[in-house]
Amino acid sequence: MSVSIKDVALKAGVSTASVSRVLTNKPGVGAKTAERIRKVMEELDYRPNLGARGLVKQNTGNIAVVVPRGSFILNNPFFSTVLEGIAKGIDQTDYNMMMSFTSSQQKRLLETQAVDGVILFAPRNEELSLEWLESIRLPIVVVGSYLEGSPFPCVRPDDEDGIKQAVNALYELGHRNIGIVNGPMSSMHSVKCLNGYKEKMDELGLNYSAENVFEIAEFDALKATTEVATFLKKHRDITGIVCSSDYLAIGVIKAADMIGLSVPEDLSVVGADDVPISDFITPALSTVHVDLLGIGQKATSILTSMLEGKQIRKKDVVFTMEYVDRSTTDRPKKHN
Repeated sequence: MSVSIKDVALKAGVSTASVSRVLTNKPGVGAKTAERIRKVMEELDYRPNLGARGLVKQNTGNIAVVVPRGSFILNNPFFSTVLEGIAKGIDQTDYNMMMSFTSSQQKRLLETQAVDGVILFAPRNEELSLEWLESIRLPIVVVGSYLEGSPFPCVRPDDEDGIKQAVNALYELGHRNIGIVNGPMSSMHSVKCLNGYKEKMDELGLNYSAENVFEIAEFDALKATTEVATFLKKHRDITGIVCSSDYLAIGVIKAADMIGLSVPEDLSVVGADDVPISDFITPALSTVHVDLLGIGQKATSILTSMLEGKQIRKKDVVFTMEYVDRSTTDRPKKHN
């Protein structure tokens, strides 16, 4: 038998109105009484009836996590790790998490107002337009880099600085011909990574060449290993590669092996984001670390604050990145 709000009120020795105020974070209940009510709710394992609350408050009790290109993203450890952080954050609230993976699902879910707010993994320019997202009039928080001038709060890694650190790490090892394997330029993440690469190459006095830039149609080098292998074979003078994601870096290592290049003896490789698998592959991946779980939790925290009617002053929350030296980087052969 389920526990009701009346059961909580009876055991706590308060009115149902007081329990309701604690549930909705409204004033009118003393700190000690509120603490006692929460303790009773925990002891009784009380779960609010979100449907009933929704009728009263005219909300749904649901948060949408909108994931463009869903089937691919679920296989990408960057997104799955951020999703874990989002789930941990939502666990601290009374909300349910709803996910959508296709454009038709996303539009149906949001246009029907089936949710109170949205955590949106940064869509590409050709996917969910800024105008349409604004028109649905729901609180939205974006995870990852998005369109310049977006009105939505954004939580993201410092992509430009991360790539700069990766290039600098290879430079300090003695590499002078450094390439980049990047995602599609329809992604703002890719744009920022390329900008960071260009700026650092210029800062170090290294020649930037478009020939050393390889753009993949999706952040999935495992499906494009043949193309990456062709790029590496054509540019054997490149001794170090930075990648805009760890997933791409793992694909580059595979592609190098396909054409007989050893990592790091023949080619040093640096990823980005430090997903959990990076330290478990052989050789362990040098990368640029960012707190992916923290990004997910922060996005949830901001959205929850918006749903509570709080003003969000800092719209662009940027997580710092830090280079992690592992086994896929070494000095180029001529320096050994």
